[in-house]
Amino acid sequence: MKLRQQGATLLEFAVTAGVWAILAGVLLFYVLRYQASAEVAGARWQVEQMRSALLGRVVEANLADPAQQRALAGINPVSLLRNPPAAYLGEFDNATFAEIPRGSWYFDRKQQILVYLFNGNKSFFEDTPERWVFRVEFTCLPTNNAKPPGTPGTNCGVALHQVDG
Repeated sequence: MKLRQQGATLLEFAVTAGVWAILAGVLLFYVLRYQASAEVAGARWQVEQMRSALLGRVVEANLADPAQQRALAGINPVSLLRNPPAAYLGEFDNATFAEIPRGSWYFDRKQQILVYLFNGNKSFFEDTPERWVFRVEFTCLPTNNAKPPGTPGTNCGVALHQVDG
């Protein structure tokens, strides 16, 4: 009687390796997708923190002298935070995207913009942007000449706006 050799055949090994490769690909896809989603959520959270701090400063300026609001336009919103984001690199005069590491915040003093560069993890379903650009702007609502008498003046304020689309 002839005994069969113990172990896996080459075909069984190839099928097993193929199944493991598919499982690893699916796992990698979901890890990258959730990483990109977490990065976007973290950047949104940081922006909301800066908007809250800016609102506090606007209210403070409004109580002292409403004309002080205009001086807030163009400031670095990170300077309003007690603790800057961990990935904040500081203020630069003429920074290029090539010299700034991915996943970092920086403020461009010349253009008066705050920039976040995403890590670049792309997903098939969710297109992560390359960067977000924000600016602290002074805005006034248009005056309406048909206002009833006694209506207060124009409504002005300062806000952190996303300016890259």
